[in-house]
Amino acid sequence: MDLDRKIGRLFSVPAPRPDLIRHVRDNHVGGIIWFQSTSAEAARITAEMQRIASEPLLVSADFESGVGMRFTDALWWPPAMALAATGDLELAEEQAKATAREALALGVQHILAPVADVNVDPRNPVINTRSFGEDPAEVARFVAATVRGIQSEGAIATAKHFPGHGDTHIDSHRALPVLDVTRERLDRVELVPFRAAIEAGVRSVMIGHLSVPSIDPTPVPVRAAFENVWGTNHDEITRTGTMPATLSRPVIDLLRRDLGFDGLVVTDAMDMGGLAAHFDPGEAAVRAIEAGADQILYSPDTDAAIVAVKEAVRSGRLAASRLDQTLERLRVASSELRERSRDASRATRHSLLATEIAQRSITLVRDTRGLLPLKRDVPTFVVSDFPEENPLTEIASDARVIDSTTEPFDVNADVILLLLALRPRSGAGRIAVPPAAKRLAEKKNVIAVSFGSPYVIRELPEVSTFVCAWGIQPVLQIAAMRALRGLASMPGRLPVTIT
Repeated sequence: MDLDRKIGRLFSVPAPRPDLIRHVRDNHVGGIIWFQSTSAEAARITAEMQRIASEPLLVSADFESGVGMRFTDALWWPPAMALAATGDLELAEEQAKATAREALALGVQHILAPVADVNVDPRNPVINTRSFGEDPAEVARFVAATVRGIQSEGAIATAKHFPGHGDTHIDSHRALPVLDVTRERLDRVELVPFRAAIEAGVRSVMIGHLSVPSIDPTPVPVRAAFENVWGTNHDEITRTGTMPATLSRPVIDLLRRDLGFDGLVVTDAMDMGGLAAHFDPGEAAVRAIEAGADQILYSPDTDAAIVAVKEAVRSGRLAASRLDQTLERLRVASSELRERSRDASRATRHSLLATEIAQRSITLVRDTRGLLPLKRDVPTFVVSDFPEENPLTEIASDARVIDSTTEPFDVNADVILLLLALRPRSGAGRIAVPPAAKRLAEKKNVIAVSFGSPYVIRELPEVSTFVCAWGIQPVLQIAAMRALRGLASMPGRLPVTIT
């Protein structure tokens, strides 16, 4: 394989994109990563790219909550924290198996899940319900079950975001979070789920854009100017951080040598503010490979990054043997991949499983005034931090939507139902309850249901009834309303401390 092809294999580019064919055909990229699309489009384009590619492509997607997390016509499963709320490892493994089957049927072999972060910071705006919880041992058990489930079907699981994004209150899409803890603390908390994933045979680990001073104290530069699709403001930039883990040899050595991981190391998306504010695409790619990364995921300028890596090899900065090591890991990672055919009866079974998980995850935190079950219709309000949409149309299409722009108002009613669609979304950078919703929550008889972050109860201390439904997925919306009306129980348990 010539140098151009070797270098191209180190990059995974986003789909769907107009320049996808060019990257596969001319840059010889080794992978594609899917974002928002449909199953039909993904299957068609993936098959076409595999035909064009000179070597088999490694096709990736963030299917943390199933294929429906990315493909709008597919089943969208409950998030990790909902699974943990069931307390059932078998359900976690079965959901992982189902996700792998559905992914492989579409040509996606590399599943960028599970999230192995321990969510110990209630302010965390990006991990939150994507984590299995705050207890390292419990998170480890669910991470291992998910790894076993995905890989038993022949797909590749990916533990992320090493060495741990759970104790941060900055979204790495926007800026560089600092995980300012000791090595002893890392061993006791953050690294526990990653060790469990490795013991379960995980074949891929994603490195996060995280500053970890106790492992790598190298100061990180700040670029004078940069572009970031996530809209990072210059006052958000971390100016006292250390080298991002993605580009840190000591951090990747920690994974390789101390934890004994010999599989595929992939970067988090290289367009994120936690990296883009500090290095241009070319230098970032070279440093990631120098540090020990095997795959550069979603460079904001793949062409420039490839040129920079080629120059680094020619100048001797990067050894050609380093490329060969990575190509061998990519080959090994892909060697046991299996394809799956679509099966309508399996889709039905998966839907039933998702429904069971959703129903068993619904968690009653408190009902001090005995307002449940609901026996009649009551005024309903959807509280959303995304004013352009009502994300709960499955159950509340006619409800009034409250967002950050809504002026406080009063309602004359005995009981009020607040449906809180305040969930972590990559790049948003915050989770907050709008003032108008806080005014309503001060009334005596309020039932609040969180379809997202359970920690919002900290901003609603007066609410007498609080239910956690974990996400806006349709299966969770339906399960929550069944439980509110007394048609199903609420057997879930809290995987995190919320009060």
